[in-house]
Amino acid sequence: MLRYFFIIIFLFLHDIVVSQNQIIEKGSIIFERKINTYAILPEIIGESGIVAKDDLPRFFQKYKTEHPQFWLDSFKLIFSQDSTLYQPAGTISPFLHGTGIPMAEKNEVLIDLTRFQYIAEKNAYNEPRVISDSFPRIRWKLTDETRDIAGFECRRANALINDSVYLVAFYTDAIKTKGGPELFNGLPGMILGVAIPHYHITYFATRVDTQMFLEKMASPNFIYEKRKVKQIDYTNEMINYLKDKKLNSPWMKVFIGF
Repeated sequence: MLRYFFIIIFLFLHDIVVSQNQIIEKGSIIFERKINTYAILPEIIGESGIVAKDDLPRFFQKYKTEHPQFWLDSFKLIFSQDSTLYQPAGTISPFLHGTGIPMAEKNEVLIDLTRFQYIAEKNAYNEPRVISDSFPRIRWKLTDETRDIAGFECRRANALINDSVYLVAFYTDAIKTKGGPELFNGLPGMILGVAIPHYHITYFATRVDTQMFLEKMASPNFIYEKRKVKQIDYTNEMINYLKDKKLNSPWMKVFIGF
């Protein structure tokens, strides 16, 4: 009798493990993007000449009394085993909106992880641009550091992008899809946290939904756009635009590649 009891327990636990594995194969993640505006405004405004040099201290003090420190946006990542769809979710922060500056606040990115290709709709002068290209390969270095993000134990990895930008990411191997927010990818599981310390930008998951996920990953309309460009063409276009606006600081340029 005891033998049958242990067999039943084993089968029950086995079903739970199998069920968990099936659930983790697809789902959705809510990411919060946070930007420390108090830290980055001196660089953006100071280099642009928008505000006279002598007026900068007064301008920054006024900004701090009237605006919150952090620019917050939310994005939703729908994922399956071989693809991800990243799109805005909820309220968009008003910080620098209406300027035509590509702040990546409206980015929608569809990634095919098996073909290493992506199609994205990005903002350019408040008009959409559709980009079709292969996604960048990031050379990660894994560490032993771990932290909990949205209920998942995540391991830290570090990398350099664009030859000089230091990047920190946290991924969980409990979700096998090798994706993440925006175009961040290439770790042995789902990226639930990204930090770009020098530019005061973070992306962290606040909620992961894997409970018998039924939401279908519908193809976004922009994939049918006939006029698609390569990332390099979009990059060159936006760099020239930022130069004309005297907003060509490194911080502004970092969003172009997202």
